[in-house]
Amino acid sequence: MLVRCPQCREEFRLVDYGPGERVIRYLCPGCRAIVRIDLEMDEVRSSSSSGSYRAIERRKTILVADDSPMLLETARDLLEQAGYQVLLAADGLEALRLVREEHPDAVVLDLLMPRLTGFDVLREIRADDRIKSTPVLAMSGVYKDNVLVFLQQLGAKGFLDKSRMRESLVFRVQAIVPAADGS
Repeated sequence: MLVRCPQCREEFRLVDYGPGERVIRYLCPGCRAIVRIDLEMDEVRSSSSSGSYRAIERRKTILVADDSPMLLETARDLLEQAGYQVLLAADGLEALRLVREEHPDAVVLDLLMPRLTGFDVLREIRADDRIKSTPVLAMSGVYKDNVLVFLQQLGAKGFLDKSRMRESLVFRVQAIVPAADGS
């Protein structure tokens, strides 16, 4: 697979990666730095689709960020049963780090977390060219109409009421990211 270094923009052939991986650490032959290559974003598109990352059937990765360990475990169980790979973050700073490093296919983001609120994380995601197109579902136990309008303005793809998480989490995630390509 031909990829482009996100740091120096040099193109090089990548041969050592697993089918379930999306982001890998790799020594760029151009700038000699260890960089995080996003196989989907940094792949150089060619006329041949053979060997293309987009052609690989893979489990999609969902990041769930919330400060409640019980909610994180429930969300992980529900999403894994639906066929997703799941990353967990216990606060906003950890969520932002994971989005930047792992490039999940979608984020389910609590609005009120320690160290960095979900609002702040969403703003940071939308301001970063490498991750700004990541779909984000905001969630909260507090529902207010004016918050929904504000979330839409920030670029959230939807809202999830925590009290209805068991009934709606998988459905809401599947609406923005099918569990596997073509599903």
